[in-house]
Amino acid sequence: MCGLFGQFSPREAGRAAAEKAVARLRHRGPDASAIWRSDDGRLTVGHTRLKIIDLSDAANQPMVSPDGRYVLIYNGEIFNFADVRRSYRGGWNFRTDSDSEVLLATFAANGLAAMRDWVGMFAFAMLDQVARKIYLVRDRFGIKPLYFVRTADGGFAFASEIPVLLDLLPAVRADEDVIRTYLETGIYESGARTFFRDVQALEPGCAAVIDLASGAWEFTRWYRLADHVADLSGAREDELVERGSALVETAIRDHLVADVKVGINVSGGVDSSVLVTQAKRELDDVHAFTQDYEEPYSEAKWVRDVAEGCHLHIAALDSATIRALLPEVVKGQAEPFGGVTVCGYDPLYAEAGRAGVTVLLDGNGADESFLGYQNYHAAYVHSLSGRAHDEAAEGYRRFWGGEPRPAPSNGQAIDGTVAVNTSVIADGLRRRAGILAPADTGAFADPVKTMAARDLLSAKIPRGLRFNDRMSMMRSKELRVPFLDHRLVEFGFGVPTKFLLNGQGSKALLRKIAARSVPPSIADATKRSVQSPQREWLANEWRDLVADIITSPSFAARGWIDPQRAQLAYEQFRQGERVNSFFVWQWVNLELWARAFLDR
Repeated sequence: MCGLFGQFSPREAGRAAAEKAVARLRHRGPDASAIWRSDDGRLTVGHTRLKIIDLSDAANQPMVSPDGRYVLIYNGEIFNFADVRRSYRGGWNFRTDSDSEVLLATFAANGLAAMRDWVGMFAFAMLDQVARKIYLVRDRFGIKPLYFVRTADGGFAFASEIPVLLDLLPAVRADEDVIRTYLETGIYESGARTFFRDVQALEPGCAAVIDLASGAWEFTRWYRLADHVADLSGAREDELVERGSALVETAIRDHLVADVKVGINVSGGVDSSVLVTQAKRELDDVHAFTQDYEEPYSEAKWVRDVAEGCHLHIAALDSATIRALLPEVVKGQAEPFGGVTVCGYDPLYAEAGRAGVTVLLDGNGADESFLGYQNYHAAYVHSLSGRAHDEAAEGYRRFWGGEPRPAPSNGQAIDGTVAVNTSVIADGLRRRAGILAPADTGAFADPVKTMAARDLLSAKIPRGLRFNDRMSMMRSKELRVPFLDHRLVEFGFGVPTKFLLNGQGSKALLRKIAARSVPPSIADATKRSVQSPQREWLANEWRDLVADIITSPSFAARGWIDPQRAQLAYEQFRQGERVNSFFVWQWVNLELWARAFLDR
């Protein structure tokens, strides 16, 4: 895992800005850093390296091709790099055992088409000095980040993290369309738009090709999930279990490839059990890490079952610990984030450091590809009619309890509750700003798969990937997400919904796969949302923090949330059922973010 920075100016790109940016990205890559500058002085690129594969200095970056034509800076891992290298038929004389050089060699030979063969997570910049073009590229699902700005001199800059780019802007301003969309819908990853008006993200599965001579930018989408989902409607369930088992094992095995120690982030669910089981087959010594909160939110009992046979590290978290972490996490995230559990990863990654673990695997993506959430199951029931509806509804009741409710139309959480409170949005914000259109997630005939694709590609997974990248990198740790292996995602979206949601509950096919190697108590357990005491803390222990924020002059002056309405809504929250606390968290998080970045 690494940090990237690049700056181009039509006149000359000073080295000082790159040196400052690279220094600020050292947490992403503390093992090595270097800067490369073009002969004409107009392009400077810098790289900080966290050594994972091929620990030698020969694999450091920026990496230049033997003929001097191509210059690469790259963040991520190509997990099947050994297979790609074996199949390479060019004249390249490999000098390292790194995946970086495989990326460089195959991209030099085949351009954007080379990426079809890569399994992995990546964001990179590749300079072609002959064509005078630079390619900015991001992986299929946006696991690795890449941001860019246009500068006042007609040039541009790009980086792995937003804060290093803010220094290059004449002013730091909020994008109020993004803020209104966040408050109205709960979505806070908006494609190319960020919470900063002049900072853009390269979208997942996309490339930007920049002609350095003319200054022209060409954006292309090199991957779209819907185009790669096979029709598995004719397959039998046992065939799908066999094929799915092989894909899961392959994905996890590939994601364990490293020349440093690898661990697992675990919860008490089936996804973690599958990760742990496969890791114990491949590794001699498995370290597992988990957050733990006070009752009734503790998952320690289930986690111990899942992590049996591992070195289990439990980060016990309380209100004071998380509150103390808030300022640092707000700065590290650089945009609003999901809640207190995001902060809880910092002690977890600190413990990983003490255990000598550099790489961790996480279960993100399994619930979207294999339909693990309650709202998916409810939507499936409501998509049916007649006897099929009645049978599906009975299966829902057995697994979840209660009746399947139609999904809310706006601001829906994964448990089916409404996460936002639109009544507090300031009238001025509604006049000034619009709501951004949802991302195009492709065409799926099944409405449940459409919901899952929206979560995977727009509403949920993008924000989770951003949280995880920043939190792991704050402690110089690489986080890998094997359930987002594109081969596995494409398979999951091709599996008929009836094999994923049935009387056995959600994620039924993945449970059958898990049942081959884990106890029934884990494979067949009811889905539990991983929760924290955020509701109680915001209502009680953090009452002073919330009150100080919503009554502050800066909160009112921003014009995003009406203070009087917010105070009324907060008192109703404190005295009511407190089903969902996200809207209160939004107020706190937005104001802390604005103070850290807009008021500096």
